[in-house]
Amino acid sequence: MPTNDLEQLRASAHSFLLAADRPQTIQRIGRCLFGARRHELPETQAVVATLLKPDPRFIETHDQRWTVRSHSLLAQPFDQVRFVVVDLETTGSVIGVDEIIEIGIVILQGMKIVERFASLVWTGRTIPPWVRRLTGIDKAALRGAPTLADLAPELHQLLDDAVFVAHDIRFDLPFLRWEFASLDFYELRATGLCTLRLSQSLWPGLRSHSLPELARSFGVNHDPPHRAPADAAATAGILRQILKEASAIGLTTFGDLLCLDEVANDDWSDPPAAEAAKS
Repeated sequence: MPTNDLEQLRASAHSFLLAADRPQTIQRIGRCLFGARRHELPETQAVVATLLKPDPRFIETHDQRWTVRSHSLLAQPFDQVRFVVVDLETTGSVIGVDEIIEIGIVILQGMKIVERFASLVWTGRTIPPWVRRLTGIDKAALRGAPTLADLAPELHQLLDDAVFVAHDIRFDLPFLRWEFASLDFYELRATGLCTLRLSQSLWPGLRSHSLPELARSFGVNHDPPHRAPADAAATAGILRQILKEASAIGLTTFGDLLCLDEVANDDWSDPPAAEAAKS
């Protein structure tokens, strides 16, 4: 493809993403550039990714969507961002097959916790023995709990247009997006932020970046583990440590967090609590 054509496509993608109210999927960008008949084709998606990845004007969010660095969403200072920290307990890890049995949410405005939400969730699926052992949740515990359809309006109000934070965003946000779609409910418009990725960028010398290990390293309460409210609260505690450390090295905006793995960290030293976790 001639260079002029590539630059025109990049310019079109840039204009589309700058005008969008939130980051967009590769498929939606492909629809904009190549039309509705071609946007789902694997080769179209490969072309879009090839266009965007080498261009520093574009940035991929932690939930594999794309925006531009000059977007107003990325310019928000930490204290103006509504971080909605989410953890799910489920019957397993297969999206479209397994179902949610518990959800925990902690909402931070900047560094301050402003709201919490927690609920068990009824499922008709069998809860596997390993899930029962891990979480302590069995069918008896779920008796009388609301269904996800019951909770969907309130959850949508809490999550929509927020920065959705999870420890390994690859699971919780896609799972909820699928569940909302299966209910024919409104699309979940959220931008993903992953505390696992951020901790790996900030503290590469740690032996482990699992949620229990990070909680121990920084003295964050995490009890009982493998329950959604406690896991969400622990993740919120780790996010506060991340925001504190990011501020200390001169980062100030949500966009800075998404670009954190681009920042040179060769000279960063582990904080005392993290250093103690190595021993």
